[in-house]
Amino acid sequence: MQRRDLDYVVITLLVGSSLYVFITGLVADTMGLHHFGFHSQVGYLWMALAVTHLIQTWVRVKVFVRHRFRPTQPASRSAGEVQPVAPAITPTPPETPPTASPHPTSQPVWKKRRYVLLALLAITTGIGFNRMVYPPDTIPLAEANNDVGLLYHQWSQPGYGDAIATILNWGRQPPLYKTYPDAPQIDLPAPNLAAGTTPDLATTILQRRSRRNYNSRAAMPLIQLSQLLHLAQGITGDERDFRAVPSAGALYPLEIYAVVHRVEGLEPGLYHHAIQHHRLEQVKTGDLRQPLTQAGLNQDFLGEAQVCFVVSGLFQRTRWKYHERTYRYVLMEAGHLGQNLYLAAMALNLGVCGIGAFFDDPLNQLLGIDGETEAALYLVTVGERG
Repeated sequence: MQRRDLDYVVITLLVGSSLYVFITGLVADTMGLHHFGFHSQVGYLWMALAVTHLIQTWVRVKVFVRHRFRPTQPASRSAGEVQPVAPAITPTPPETPPTASPHPTSQPVWKKRRYVLLALLAITTGIGFNRMVYPPDTIPLAEANNDVGLLYHQWSQPGYGDAIATILNWGRQPPLYKTYPDAPQIDLPAPNLAAGTTPDLATTILQRRSRRNYNSRAAMPLIQLSQLLHLAQGITGDERDFRAVPSAGALYPLEIYAVVHRVEGLEPGLYHHAIQHHRLEQVKTGDLRQPLTQAGLNQDFLGEAQVCFVVSGLFQRTRWKYHERTYRYVLMEAGHLGQNLYLAAMALNLGVCGIGAFFDDPLNQLLGIDGETEAALYLVTVGERG
């Protein structure tokens, strides 16, 4: 490979990595992600390519700097300084028109103006992207009416029509518990809830933080997984099977799946929490870090935590009674459950982070649910702090 070919390869990689860093940075910024799709790694590659390109073109850079900043006219001489005598000019025969140099030392004025226009165009494009991604606070009413979330919020407001809506058929009440009867059943150890074993509630709330760095080599004790699941929405011993999480009408539409990476006594895979008996049902076996991370917009810590909880919603459990208010209530309850997991993890001195940014279809496929009657709503990673 010749030197010029190597220059072209480096320039091509520079352009490609620049576009990749721009696109992944735009996605991460607009979706509120701390990291997306090897953005940082490609940024480091871009810096290495830029240094390589500078080394390859160092001679031309020095020539450019020398000619660019060299004064065009000689500096004025002090009084009394002897001026050099110009050499005698001898007649020379007429020359042929000069041919274009393969490496011109200067460029026409129109080319320089073109570069200025390209720079202005780049600045204008950047401002346009900024306006597109971050529109003004004041949104015209016509655009606001196209917001499906806002339309649902207005449509689901309570009113006099609720009395009539109760007559409509919103379906039957489904079973309160979901089970996988043919799946292997793993009994969980009884959670340790003795007083004084964990910090008090006020301390736990004040210390609550989202942590994305985990010890990727450690394994979580099974007793800790048991406590996390029980405190998230386990049955709290009441005669009506009330749970640790509030729920509209005590209908409990949420299910918890545990994507296990490293838990003592468990194979890596997907497990469903059978709440009624406080068991794990083994839905899938195998290393699921790659599909989980891909579904979670390539956020690496999804595969580094010891376990990732996926909270799903069975909407009909709430819909048959609360009709158009269903999605409001189900999402509220997902937030309640997520906070329970946060506080339980903090009390056990574990790192925890809730995630709302994910691709719905791949995550639903990973769980084996249809995304309509039951859909993934929330991800929560838990593990030993890194």
